[in-house]
Amino acid sequence: MQRIRIRHSLAVIGFIAIAQTAPPRLEHYRLVPGFLPEVFTESGMAQGNGFATPNPWGTYTAYRLATNAKGHRTWRIENYLPNPAGTTAQGSSMYLFEGSTRALLVDTAQNTVDAPGQPDLKAVVRHLLGSNDDGSARAKAVDFVVANTHSHGDHTGKNSLMSDRTVYYPDLDWPRSAAPPNYVPIKEGGGPTTHGSGTATGEIDLGSRKIVAIDLHAHTPGSTGYLDRENQMIATGDAIGSAYVWAHFASITQYAEAVRHLQDVLRPFDWVAVLPAHFYQVKQGLRGKAPINGRPLDKAYVDDQRRVAEGILNGSVVGEPYRVVGRNAAIATIDSAGVVYTLGNLSPAGALEPAAYHAIEIPGPSAIDPPSGRFAAIDAIKSRIYLIRDFGQETLYLVVGSTKALLIGTGSGTPGIAAFVKKLAGALPVEVIVTSTDPGQIGGLAQFAGATIYIPDSMAAPAGTSGVTRVSRGSRIDLGTDRAGRPLHLDVHPLSGHDPTGLTLLDATNRVLFSGDALGTQASDAGLILREGLTPFDGALARWRTATDGKYDLVYTAHNYEWFTSPAYVDSVQAAVRKGIAEGDAALTDSTRLPGMKVIRSAGAPDVIASIVLAGRGL
Repeated sequence: MQRIRIRHSLAVIGFIAIAQTAPPRLEHYRLVPGFLPEVFTESGMAQGNGFATPNPWGTYTAYRLATNAKGHRTWRIENYLPNPAGTTAQGSSMYLFEGSTRALLVDTAQNTVDAPGQPDLKAVVRHLLGSNDDGSARAKAVDFVVANTHSHGDHTGKNSLMSDRTVYYPDLDWPRSAAPPNYVPIKEGGGPTTHGSGTATGEIDLGSRKIVAIDLHAHTPGSTGYLDRENQMIATGDAIGSAYVWAHFASITQYAEAVRHLQDVLRPFDWVAVLPAHFYQVKQGLRGKAPINGRPLDKAYVDDQRRVAEGILNGSVVGEPYRVVGRNAAIATIDSAGVVYTLGNLSPAGALEPAAYHAIEIPGPSAIDPPSGRFAAIDAIKSRIYLIRDFGQETLYLVVGSTKALLIGTGSGTPGIAAFVKKLAGALPVEVIVTSTDPGQIGGLAQFAGATIYIPDSMAAPAGTSGVTRVSRGSRIDLGTDRAGRPLHLDVHPLSGHDPTGLTLLDATNRVLFSGDALGTQASDAGLILREGLTPFDGALARWRTATDGKYDLVYTAHNYEWFTSPAYVDSVQAAVRKGIAEGDAALTDSTRLPGMKVIRSAGAPDVIASIVLAGRGL
């Protein structure tokens, strides 16, 4: 057995003394008598309210998973909350562990409406504990306590119903306002805390059955798993997902550490049942198809989660847009597991490997065809675009056509960009273009010796380059065809202001604009560093817009990590410019990102707002 970190040692004491009795094998779909099965859509969501006929148990149903040699039972309880349109319902899973003296309910699911005359969650749990497996009344039923895996409302929804009993609540997710008096802090190993009585518990004794808290922090700061080591099962909440984990709330470094720790905890066991908080998801998407075929979660899933997290960090795994959350989230998958993350929070500052590059493919394998919805412009792209981030937080783009690929920008110059790009492009030759003299554009040029390199016509050839090809207004770079067989080429449209040599690239076929540094970064502070006056830039921007407006649905800048920026951002840039011209000094506010500098901000939502720092000739 591997040595486990000292801070977790209390929680894993006894793992080497696993009970000799074989743990019960779980039957995940054995309905409790009297409860209804759910009905699902082809996409794996619960249909309607989740049930085909009126449900005497309201929004709940239950499955008996196992009965161990001591007669202790384990159940999965499902709760369904109809989505606003009413065509589908969101499912949340709870688990009920029965001991000799009491039982433990893990999570309280969603705050669904309890219809008059229908059982609430407390009544459902009491029915399960008070009934034998054949439905007859149990002579001596135990009562129950509650433990939450994390603080999200779809897992704490009925906590208020449990005011008459102990609720074990994750220490690092402790409520910001006053916690109810029945809350008891829990964390792996227990010990001192600033919450509750000042001491957190580390395990819950149910009588001949103990449940141990396991720290799985990332999805939320205090996410906690509940391990029954004797029966070899662990309720993980959302900490490692139910098929894919929402890890974008924390850094991927933190998530990878949590999964490694879980592997350490589970290593002594040949087999473990992993019990997630949205069980219906185990059959969704690719998990519902061969070779996984909807297999419930197990140690292999935990191993795959670690592989994905570490692959994201070292750059060996390429993600794609995750449209459910929004433009800043990506998803990467390996075999049975997926991780939702953001390129903007891979690791604490400076902790990434300098030679690691990270990419997402746009639109990616999950593109919707025909395109529809908010991100239809993404799904309409028929070329392959890779958004690449380097150690210096520079953003590069690789556009792949049928005959060659074009790298837009070369990054800050950390080693490995040429090899990384070549791997993405495959057998196709890679050409390079830089859109300005910025270090983030030219930093890696030396790694592309022998490649065709395009530079702005007015730009001096960077040191170490030879045989460059100069481009200017009207120049066109041909990449062959896109995946739809249409001509794929990028047209050059210069735009000075940030840099005298600045240029942008337009793929009018796929309606994508690569703006380099010419339009800055879409952000509320220090987005566009303007090195000439507002009035000349206003004229240059207006002329540029005459040639490009209406020809693109997406904007990709040289610094944004988001995979979708609307053309409305260009309107915001122009609005900020004209605000500065009209209001003069009154338009200026202090920049937080660049202390000592002044910034002009446009109006607009967070995903289209523009900000301009005057670094040159002033207003």
